[in-house]
Amino acid sequence: MTSARDPGIVPRNTRAPPPEADERNLPATPSMEWSVGGTPRMRFRRTKDVNVNGVTVKLKFCETCLRYRPPRSSHCSICNNCVQKFDHHCPWVGQCIGLRNYRYFFLFIATSTFLCISVLIFSWLNVHGEMQDNGGSIWKALRKEVYSFVLIIYTSIVVWFVGGLTVLHLYLISTNQVKFSSFCCNFR
Repeated sequence: MTSARDPGIVPRNTRAPPPEADERNLPATPSMEWSVGGTPRMRFRRTKDVNVNGVTVKLKFCETCLRYRPPRSSHCSICNNCVQKFDHHCPWVGQCIGLRNYRYFFLFIATSTFLCISVLIFSWLNVHGEMQDNGGSIWKALRKEVYSFVLIIYTSIVVWFVGGLTVLHLYLISTNQVKFSSFCCNFR
């Protein structure tokens, strides 16, 4: 669900530039016009102040999408899209994490942490059962249970990374740095 859902992509402006454009032609001579590409470029104001319910909000202009972005939106250089409530671009799922897929991303990393912990526990239980069958020698048990030994090493390393990421996002949710309503409500 994390990689299949739209993260909250802000549609690009395919029409004319915004009316706030400063229509200064950058090239001054025909030769400069030819070297730049033959079309005059327009300059846009980098920010625009908008009054929302008596509060002034600054909207930033995205030069790639040719529009003023909503608050907490950012342009992802990998996906080449503006994303609402952009958190990051996740290389694990190959998708931006934003407004509409953050809860699925959190569930993904939380269940991955739970999976690592359960594989680690059951691998140790498997080695412990083999150890009791071999008279209490852990080295004999580990030689007989090579797959469990490899899983113990692998999951004890991976659980620190995935668990740390889960704890970090739990902290972000608990300190309201991630909009909680976009996390727990509106499951559509």
